[in-house]
Amino acid sequence: MWNCISTAKFSMLVNGVPAGFFPSSKGLRQGDPLSPYLFVMGMEVLSNLIRRAVEGGFLSGCRIRGGGRQLVHVSHLLFADDTIVFCEARKEYLTYLSWILFWFEAASGLRINLDKSEIIPVGEVEEMEEMATELGCKVGSMPSVYLGLPLGAPNKSTVVWDGVEEKMRRRLAHWKRQYISKGGRLILIKSTIASMSFYQMSLFRMPKSVARRLEKLQRDFIWGGGNLERKVHLVKWEVVCTEKEKGGFGLRKLVPLNKALLGKWIWRFACEKENLWKQVLLAKYGQEGFGWMTKKANGTFGVGVWKEIMKEKDWCWENMVLLWGMEPKSDFGMIFGAVVQCCLKGFLTFMGWLLIGMAQ
Repeated sequence: MWNCISTAKFSMLVNGVPAGFFPSSKGLRQGDPLSPYLFVMGMEVLSNLIRRAVEGGFLSGCRIRGGGRQLVHVSHLLFADDTIVFCEARKEYLTYLSWILFWFEAASGLRINLDKSEIIPVGEVEEMEEMATELGCKVGSMPSVYLGLPLGAPNKSTVVWDGVEEKMRRRLAHWKRQYISKGGRLILIKSTIASMSFYQMSLFRMPKSVARRLEKLQRDFIWGGGNLERKVHLVKWEVVCTEKEKGGFGLRKLVPLNKALLGKWIWRFACEKENLWKQVLLAKYGQEGFGWMTKKANGTFGVGVWKEIMKEKDWCWENMVLLWGMEPKSDFGMIFGAVVQCCLKGFLTFMGWLLIGMAQ
């Protein structure tokens, strides 16, 4: 890898003509395919430094355990160049964290942008300004935004959807200055407008009042000539959202789409085994149904997101299909020639019937 970096040479165009080649002394060119790999290797250094600090007792991390279940320890989360570090609000922990960041900068050549960094307290914390000064960053507050999603906001609040609505209005305001046919408006809604809310809907339940407002924006754009002016809607919204094969336009209603996106987490919980997010949920709520689901999410704080997702479990299980065949990697062993559609709750009953049938 070092040879790939050190032997590369570059050339600049002077008056449209290449003016010789010169080697690079530091860094990679923009778009270099090695860049993401080197970045991941650099962030692995930071991850190991934090992990060792937690093991040595220099950082506390976040301990998750409920009802005597197995402890899950989360010290930090990494996504690209965004990092969250969990620790107790103690000045000595932040001193150790500042040392870790300094060592990381010295080892990797990267630099932490403390101007964009925040200390976000959870609950009442004293001397926050002093601890922020120790680390050299500013003090944030809940609710905040992480990876484009609201962090610490009330689960059923309509305020967290204001950003999605504002994005839609800005995009429609840009298009209203152009003449676009109705077919073109439908394509724009399908390809751009409708997808603006997908990311947030994949984790949070959208209030029905918000869904009505967003669907009204789409209706007015389709029939309003692009100017968002009120005109007669020639076709009912239910017909517009019907499949094309049945005479509709193929748009999607937001409430059923939101239910489907939330239901994907039920399926992911059943299929994924060692993922960190699943281990956190199991430690917090416990499991039942032979590991297919968690126990009921009780409480008034910090449980709203998963509680809303679990409301979709009934229709998910009723529509799941279990397939067995000549697959040697199946967790349940090899069952020959069996293709059965059933509810997961009746799994053991089905297995008993199947084994009796095979024995006969």
